[in-house]
Amino acid sequence: MKFEKFLHRGQYHTKKGHKIRSKLLKWFCRIVYQCEIPFEADIDESVYFCHNAFGVVINKNAIICQGVKIQHSVTIGVLKTHEAPYIDENVFIGAHAMILGPVKIGKNSKIGAGSIVLTDVPPDSTVVGNPARVLDIGYSID
Repeated sequence: MKFEKFLHRGQYHTKKGHKIRSKLLKWFCRIVYQCEIPFEADIDESVYFCHNAFGVVINKNAIICQGVKIQHSVTIGVLKTHEAPYIDENVFIGAHAMILGPVKIGKNSKIGAGSIVLTDVPPDSTVVGNPARVLDIGYSID
């Protein structure tokens, strides 16, 4: 069964107050999929986790909008300010990328594999590196 189904069931049971069911699902996801994704996080139903979210860690205050694709071993978390990232629509996040702190990732952006994002990313851009830097803005292949 795909990870997304367990995520959505866990979010449903958490919202309904079914503590035992949500804890069992969280434990199952942690053991089987090796990920730490709290059901309290605001994650749209259309978010796609490649490789069944293997190794993904997301902060409970993160907001992830529709159409986002997340590769394996991605970290979306906080820094000292305890403010989580906001990821806008149709963003692609490459494997082993880290998005940390109160940053906003713009619409249709791409985060390269292994990148560490600590600042805002403009819409329709590609960022790579450590620390991440913008490669191009407004270029798309259609």
